[in-house]
This record gives sequence, structure tokens and C-alpha cells, in this order.
Amino acid sequence: MTPVQQFNRQLAAAGLLDPTKTVVVAISTGVDSMVLLTLLQRLPTQQRPQLVVAHVNHQLRAESDAEAAYLQRYCDDHDLTLRVTRWPQAQHPQTGVEAAGRKFRYQFFADVMRASGAVALLTAHHANDQAETFLMKLARGGDLAQLTGIAGQRPFTVGQLVRPLLTWPKAALYAYADRQRVRFFEDATNQDVSFTRNRIRHRVVPELTTVNPEFLGHVAGYERQLATLLAAQKQMVAQLLPTVLTSNTKLQLQAWAALPTLWQAPVFREWLQQRTGQLYSLAKLAPWQRWLVNTNQPTGRRQLDADFDLVKTVDMIDVSPHKKRVKKLMPAEKIMVDLNQWQKITAGQTVGVFASPPGFAAQPFRLAANDWPLSWRPWQPDDRVTLRGGGHQSVRRILINHKVPRAARHQVMVLVNATGDVLWVVGHKFTYRKREFGTQTVFLASKPRELKGVHLKR
Repeated sequence: MTPVQQFNRQLAAAGLLDPTKTVVVAISTGVDSMVLLTLLQRLPTQQRPQLVVAHVNHQLRAESDAEAAYLQRYCDDHDLTLRVTRWPQAQHPQTGVEAAGRKFRYQFFADVMRASGAVALLTAHHANDQAETFLMKLARGGDLAQLTGIAGQRPFTVGQLVRPLLTWPKAALYAYADRQRVRFFEDATNQDVSFTRNRIRHRVVPELTTVNPEFLGHVAGYERQLATLLAAQKQMVAQLLPTVLTSNTKLQLQAWAALPTLWQAPVFREWLQQRTGQLYSLAKLAPWQRWLVNTNQPTGRRQLDADFDLVKTVDMIDVSPHKKRVKKLMPAEKIMVDLNQWQKITAGQTVGVFASPPGFAAQPFRLAANDWPLSWRPWQPDDRVTLRGGGHQSVRRILINHKVPRAARHQVMVLVNATGDVLWVVGHKFTYRKREFGTQTVFLASKPRELKGVHLKR
């Protein structure tokens, strides 16, 4: 079966080879999306759905405007409906630009779908994207379910999200574009190997493909097998869970312990997730599972996470909200940092330095051994932070730029190291450190205020 036939089969499986239906096509002007658009245009008229092209000008590169202008001319020449929006630079966050851009992009696509009466959004994710995502998740570690890759089809807003190019390797897209003379634009940032995905794209995947030319196909095959196994597990857990619950959805300890050993953990996790609305990995639940079956401790209460406790009686397990204890504001001007503890540093501000992400928005930050001990204190007139280019900016100027009222500036606290250097202007900006700096990564977090600060490359 040729790649084009596979593409058509994907559309047919999604029920989209129908001229009475409208689809939104996400186009970035890269080779992937321009090939996708070309393939759709070349469908027979009796099968081709109505096309609405959607493009987001992210304003992240100098070429963005030129690419948007080309797409406008292209759609005019081919009598295609085009919907374009800009992501204003003023809305770009200082950290997490990629995630924020994706959120903006998909919200726009959802709006276009509703406005046009479309039944599907089509994106140009391909086989290399699938493999890169798989390898990134594998390197990151975690629960087995997280290894599932990019779904070929899933629900999205008022319809579905369909990725009909998932069987196409990147090389096949370039070859098709060359044969059919499809014009596209290359994003220079895709060559920057300081980004994890780009390192995997340009170094890891080519090496593995050299080992076995069928590597991309094997990854796709493993993804399908894993999805099937996880679906089977979910189906079995759904049958087993009701057999171990009380009428008020508590877990009957004896009934649960009587389940086959390998099914106890997934059933326990599903019960917890339904009771708390939070996700848990099997690996992190292992200590709790051992505690549940420990007959030397027939009763007790233990903190599960930041929000919930597990309560164990002789024959029952329940979940209860955790009573949070926040350290009271210390009267001293300088407050020493307690690692892995929330600390109240002002009447309305609670912060912490953690060895691992605490479950709130947190900023990874590199430390050296001689940074310790850390402390919180009010900012001082000569305080300043280090900028990415090697320069410095005073805390006073930061507060002015962030439009902090003069009357409120005295309340701003800073995190400083053992020599008094400012590492974080709490709620506003972090000092810049290279990813190679020091020997330790910690996570700086603030609640309930949103964490703000400049991006730190790690």
C-alpha cells in the first residue's frame, strides 16, 4: 500500500471522505502541513470534504509574517477558505512559551471548527513525530501508560482530531513535496539541538534508523500493542473494581487483598483516581499498597499527597482531605529555607524550595554547593539579578517594569544564597543560570499566586 493510499484509508476510517462534511486543516507552512493540504486538495471531488485552512502567526520569528502572507496568496489562488489569527507578542509568557502557544493554537482551531460547522480538525503529525514523542517519554520515565504516543484519532471540541499522516516518515513527506513541487518553509529553530526534541530528531532517531531502517514502523507497532494492552487492562479493572467497594465507595480491604496479586495495584489506582479526581502512577503507589497489606499496622492515617490522606481501618480503606499545615510567618527579617517545605514569608505569600516538583507550577533552578544555606528576606536597594546576556537588572527596575505600586514594593521578598546574591524576586523574576551551572536542580514554587519569571535553560 502506498503512502497516499494509507492517507486515504485514514480519512475513510474517520468518515471524512465526504463532500458534505467540512474539516479544518491546521497549516503552519512547513513541509508536513503543506503536503497534508496538497493531498487533501488532490482528493477526487466526489470524496473531498470542504476545506477550511487555519493558520496561527505566533509572532515568534522574523519570517512569520512572510509565511502568513504566502499562505494567504496560496489560498486565494486555490479558492480555499483561510482563517488566520495572530498570537500577540504581548501575550507571550516569559516561561513555557511552547505550551502556551499550543494552548492558544488549539483554542483558535476549536473556535474555527465551531464557526464553520466542521466535524474534524486535521493536523500533520507524522511517523517521526510519533517516534520522537515515544523516546522523549521513555527518557523522562514514569508510568507505562505515559508511553502511549500520538493518537491517530481522538475526540476534540465539537468533533474529532484526526492525524492522517502518522504512517508517513518525514523522508516520505520531503520526497512527495519534491515530486509534486510543493512549496514549504523551513523553521530554522527546528535545527537548534539545545531543545530536547530537536536533539532526538537530529541525533537519536537517525542513529536508530541506521541500526534498523524499519525503526519508525516498529515504534508505531509497539504503540498499537501498548494501546491494546492498556485498553484491556482498563476493561478488566472496570469489572473488578465494583466487587471490592462498599455502598459508599470505600475500599473493602479483605476483598481487595483477595484479588489476583497483579490486579491489586491497577484496581487500587483506579479507585483512588475516581475518589480524588487526580492521576497516580503505579510506581508511586507501591509504598501505599505495601502499607495496606501490612498486618502489623491494621489501622492508621497517612498523607497520600498534598491534598489527600489514606485512612486505614481493620477492614476498610477511605480517602480524606489532608489538613494542610503551613508554617507561620516568622517575625525575623530573614527566614532560612527549609528544603521540601512550604513557608509563609508574607501575610499573603507561601513559597518553597523543593528537591522535586511539588505539584504546583514550579521553576527548575540550578544551585551550587556554596549557595547553601538559602534564605528569604525583603529586597534591598542594591539587590539585582543576572540576565541571560551576562548583564544585571536591579530589583527596583524589575518592580517598576512589572508595574508594582510604590506602596506595595516594600512587601516584595527575595530568595538569596549564602553570599546574599538574589536568586528569585518572588512572584516576578529569576536570576539566569546556565543549565551546566552547579551540581543540583531544585524547584522554586509559589502558591496560590501564579509563578512568574524568565525562562531558564536547563
